[in-house]
Amino acid sequence: MGVLLYSLWDGAGMGGRRRGRREYSVCLERNPYLIPSLYVEGMPSVDGYLELVGEEASVVDRCSGVGRCFGKRIYGVELDSIVDLLGKKAVRSFIVVPPESGGEGLLVEKDTYLEPIPVEGLKTTVVVCEGVEVDVEDTLGYVFTRKGEVRRIRTHVSGVVVYIYSSPEGPPDQNIVMIAPKEAVKRVRIRR
Repeated sequence: MGVLLYSLWDGAGMGGRRRGRREYSVCLERNPYLIPSLYVEGMPSVDGYLELVGEEASVVDRCSGVGRCFGKRIYGVELDSIVDLLGKKAVRSFIVVPPESGGEGLLVEKDTYLEPIPVEGLKTTVVVCEGVEVDVEDTLGYVFTRKGEVRRIRTHVSGVVVYIYSSPEGPPDQNIVMIAPKEAVKRVRIRR
């Protein structure tokens, strides 16, 4: 099935149409064993903290009280603790650090508008990753349905992908891509 999805991505079978589609090579080439780090303000840590002072965050064992303190959480399974799906907003401030970010994180403040877009089906492939800017009609992923069809999931908003939730339960696969307005996402430097 992976070959089928990538051939659809390259334009085969879609008439070669490129309108509303971008190629996210950094996302497709990502090592599946390298996952982003998630730090949530006001939550206990599972392995270290980020202390944010201004636009720079430092990885620390315990917060000193000088800056804002973000506890490290398990990426991909946190949902209710950071997002109100019905209200479409962040309930806590959080920082996502993509693995290929080069020392940069995405800060999403509490009460920021977040558009949750589900990518759910028998088998799914999400082709975007955190930090990527998307426009209306851009492809977020593909879904293989129980009927044996492959469907493309597109976004209806523009912004920045800030978090991708993956349900630990299933099948079917359940993912939710969170998109925030570009102007609401702050990029912060991460010092290790």
